[in-house]
Amino acid sequence: MNQQPRNLDPERLIAEYHEKSLLYQNFCATMQNLMINLLDNNGFKYQISMRLKSPDSIRGKIFRNGARGRYYRRLSDMTDLAGVRIVFYLESDKRRFIDLLFKEFSPEKMKMEEHHKETGYRSTHIVIQFSRKRLNLNEYRNFTGLCCELQLTSALYQAWSEVEHDIFYKQELRPDTEAWKEMNTLRKELEAAMKTHIAQASEILESVAEKMKQLQMKPRQVIPTKPET
Repeated sequence: MNQQPRNLDPERLIAEYHEKSLLYQNFCATMQNLMINLLDNNGFKYQISMRLKSPDSIRGKIFRNGARGRYYRRLSDMTDLAGVRIVFYLESDKRRFIDLLFKEFSPEKMKMEEHHKETGYRSTHIVIQFSRKRLNLNEYRNFTGLCCELQLTSALYQAWSEVEHDIFYKQELRPDTEAWKEMNTLRKELEAAMKTHIAQASEILESVAEKMKQLQMKPRQVIPTKPET
């Protein structure tokens, strides 16, 4: 009878992560710098940040996914230990940047996933690795096998997500209490507002930005002033 695969001891994975922390930090910073160059060279307006997964987050992910039948035998099985988040002003800017990414990096080293949460939040996650050609260069050689998760979203969705996160995240309420039920009601109210207003506002913002771009392309006509009498 075949044995089902199991997680490697989480503490061993975390110990290995500690040993390689400087490597992951350098990898994440390198990926962020490459993104900044690509963004700046193509005239994007954006905000960017990088993060490394904490040992507690790794531990929690191992146990959560293990309960769902997904196991981690090696540290490299976790593709989001290094992450770079880019927030664009417009959804159309995000789409344009994704097109550029697939031209600048090897598509076979990229895995894209759309995240549309029930709350209405939207983002695009792309797990990316360096190509063999880039890894042949001395400054990238140590990053063989490492993955970085790019998280791409737009300003309205990001702002709403941060507000919701601060209000509800890690609220220690028992699910069998009235307070927990009231919190769920409040969460649903926010979700409805997100779907109704934020998504609509994002579409209006796109439309206004496009119309302003077209106006700027029109020849400028000076309106003659009436002579003073």
